Amino acid sequence: MPSIQVLIAKKFNNLQRPLQVHIDRTTVLASELAGIYGVDVDVCALAANSHDLFRSEPDFAQISAAEKYGIQIGKIEIKTPMLLHGPIAAAWLEQEGGVTDNRILDAVRWHTFGWPEMDVVGKVLFLADKLEPGKVNADPSLLPIRTMADEEPDKALLALLQKRSESQQELGMEIHPNTLALIEYLKSN
Repeated sequence: MPSIQVLIAKKFNNLQRPLQVHIDRTTVLASELAGIYGVDVDVCALAANSHDLFRSEPDFAQISAAEKYGIQIGKIEIKTPMLLHGPIAAAWLEQEGGVTDNRILDAVRWHTFGWPEMDVVGKVLFLADKLEPGKVNADPSLLPIRTMADEEPDKALLALLQKRSESQQELGMEIHPNTLALIEYLKSN
């Protein structure tokens, strides 16, 4: 069986260039944040390398893969099947790649929404995914949150979640229950 790095590289090489660049930037930032937070850099890099491998799959493929892996499809995911790409990537890592580290699997699974029991690997991936240089350059209002992430990850995470939730509400989008639960958890701690 090929190593997980080989499997990821094969998937990665079939992605469109902009998504490859995003994954690379996310991996670099995840590695930096892992170093700052004293977390295993290899664990965070593996999560970052694999988090968006299924991001660009068409809706029918997202639904089909979710069904294949036994992933529950909620009403938000039915409206926007692309939101399944994290759970699909986590299931693929576990079932096809043999990854057993729950820190990696949970980080990848929930990197789009967050989750109330988010550990430090999950925080690293979430922050790196949303604050990589390409996204900060596209939206300079993220810069203070990016700066905050180096010193105060929980505060940066809360600020980022609140900013994203406000934007989603303005667009009339439903906010995922996991996101709301994480916001409440962070506010109470």
